[in-house]
Amino acid sequence: MTVYVIGGINQDIVATSDTHLRPGETLTGNDLNYYPGGKGANQAIAAARAGAQVAMVGCTGDDTAGSGLRDYLAESGVDVSRVVAKKGVPTGTALIVVANGENSIIVVLGANETVGTDSIDGVSFTAEDVVVAQFETPIETTLAAFKAARQSGARTLLNPSPVVPVPTELLSQTDVLIVNEHEFELIFETPLGPVLNEDAAGSAGFTGTLVITLGSDGVLALSGNDRIREAGRAVEVLDSTGAGDCFMGYLAAALHNHQDLASAIALANLAASVSVTVPGAASSIPDRESLA
Repeated sequence: MTVYVIGGINQDIVATSDTHLRPGETLTGNDLNYYPGGKGANQAIAAARAGAQVAMVGCTGDDTAGSGLRDYLAESGVDVSRVVAKKGVPTGTALIVVANGENSIIVVLGANETVGTDSIDGVSFTAEDVVVAQFETPIETTLAAFKAARQSGARTLLNPSPVVPVPTELLSQTDVLIVNEHEFELIFETPLGPVLNEDAAGSAGFTGTLVITLGSDGVLALSGNDRIREAGRAVEVLDSTGAGDCFMGYLAAALHNHQDLASAIALANLAASVSVTVPGAASSIPDRESLA
């Protein structure tokens, strides 16, 4: 019974400022910090801190940053035996500016782009597994992993971020699709407002479970004829970096633990709301025991 996370492993370089940059502008920052990150790594750590057995599938560079990130994943309870250090490419890096609790991010994928279909060779998925992916690693690898997982009866969760159009074949292999407001509108080419107001269906062309994260407004999930709405939680936002990944990892762990969708979403929403009160991405993810 394992949560397999196929995804990016990055070194996050975080600068804080009073305002966000505009084109051609130079600002004086307030602080600079280095954190472990990458959507895949963040989600793997979140699932582990939520109590699941987790295995990471990915690549780093054969450099100091990569070594530190692999150690951090292992120390966080994640199996890193399928994380490969690649020579000649840098570890993925995210340049993040945080201002007024909101972030702007530029990601240099580096070694994450080398996560090929050979990365899942030898992985024997079972019906008790959950397989998680994002878009910081090649879509071809995700598709191959999802096909293998579905053939074994495992459940597949996709967070299509950084967002690009999702191939129809990949959607057909996805059990649970987790998107934010912007991702929903790009993927389904329809405004979100009517869906929130129950004036339109939200998952045209997608037959699985659709989970839409709405920031401070909470979460909406559509699964068959069921419509689940989880309210947002009022917290003082310090840094929203990694909140979506925290949600994703906790959701994967809860579903892996056979929780029903409503309680899984409630737990994931709680964890994400706690994470935004702490700086950093992976470093902000709470342990399950610390949640009320």
